[in-house]
Amino acid sequence: MARLERIVERLELKEFQLRTLLEVSKSINNNVGREELLQLFERIVRDELGITRLSLYEHTDRWKRILSYGNASADAPIDADQLFGTFSDIQTISSEVEGRMGAFDVAVPVFHRDRPLAFLLIGDIDEEEQRMSPVVKHLNFIQTLTNLVVVALENRRMALLQLQQERDNRDLELAAQMQRLLVPKDLPRTDRLEAAAWYQPHRLIGGDYYDLFPVGPDRYAACVADVSGKGIAAALLMSNFQATLRASALRIDDLEELVRHLNEQVWSSARGERFITLFLALIDLEHRTIRYVNAGHNDPLLHDGRTTEPLHDGCIALGMMPTLPFLRTGAAELPPSGALLCYTDGLVEQEDTHGIAFESAALHKALGTCALAGAAPLIDAVRDAFEAHRGQQAYLDDIAVLACSFRS
Repeated sequence: MARLERIVERLELKEFQLRTLLEVSKSINNNVGREELLQLFERIVRDELGITRLSLYEHTDRWKRILSYGNASADAPIDADQLFGTFSDIQTISSEVEGRMGAFDVAVPVFHRDRPLAFLLIGDIDEEEQRMSPVVKHLNFIQTLTNLVVVALENRRMALLQLQQERDNRDLELAAQMQRLLVPKDLPRTDRLEAAAWYQPHRLIGGDYYDLFPVGPDRYAACVADVSGKGIAAALLMSNFQATLRASALRIDDLEELVRHLNEQVWSSARGERFITLFLALIDLEHRTIRYVNAGHNDPLLHDGRTTEPLHDGCIALGMMPTLPFLRTGAAELPPSGALLCYTDGLVEQEDTHGIAFESAALHKALGTCALAGAAPLIDAVRDAFEAHRGQQAYLDDIAVLACSFRS
């Protein structure tokens, strides 16, 4: 009769285990919430298995205790990162590590594709009525149950992460589309002025900007700018700056006043966390003059057909301080025939396979050979020289190049 009772007891235990695994599997398939799944796990091990002391640690970017009850809930979390490596499989806790882990009897490590996912500690298993060792009766089932729940939590986490990445990619693509709309495609082309440009973002979106637009009869504003940093934040700041510049340049005639106003707007938007280097020039074709401010930017090059003049007068980058500590405007005469070449640092800092930067010597050479040919041939010459230098190396930064050719 005793043997029959043991058989019945084992069958009932197997039935319980199968029923429990089915319940957990249904909950997972029904996509129950994370907390609800942990509560189900706790109910099973506490109420059904009679385990009165438990701590469950989860590993994502670090170890974190996600479930604890019994006296363990008042204990400080253990150093799971240190102790996990001492357990390769389910096992009882030896006296050597017991002091570091509290009053636990068994450790259950959970791996998934050789990567640690979780660490379960259980203790005080009360099974006197069943009169069978807990190791024999429940530990394999507990390991199976823990693996099922923890892997489900990990799959849920990875699915949410993938969903967020897809949303971020869609947002990034939308931002890139919006930025492409803001990059000027049709630049001015008159009898006296011809412009061309090259824009190459490092990623989908960039923090560089160029523009050339009329601010009066035979008067144009030309600019090239670069936001510190990369990514969406830099692109948003640059988009805001572009709108501010275009609106402000039409109502503020004084160049110094305009630059100080732009600095205030950048500071207000970024609060010193980002800044913008800028070259801004007001080109007067009737009086054949160019007035400019170089705000911490690479020196543009003005070529008169024979010599090249760097345009460096200006101030610190915009947005570094709430007010500019100094500001000096520069001025030059427009040559009867010549060109202005503006660029961002992504052009001259690009390295070749030997780690040598492109620098500006090739720009001087391109100006010497193509400045009188027009803006488009000048851009082509600069780009060809750059690509020959870059070779198979990846782009290191955003690139914006603006060329303006002048004729009397």
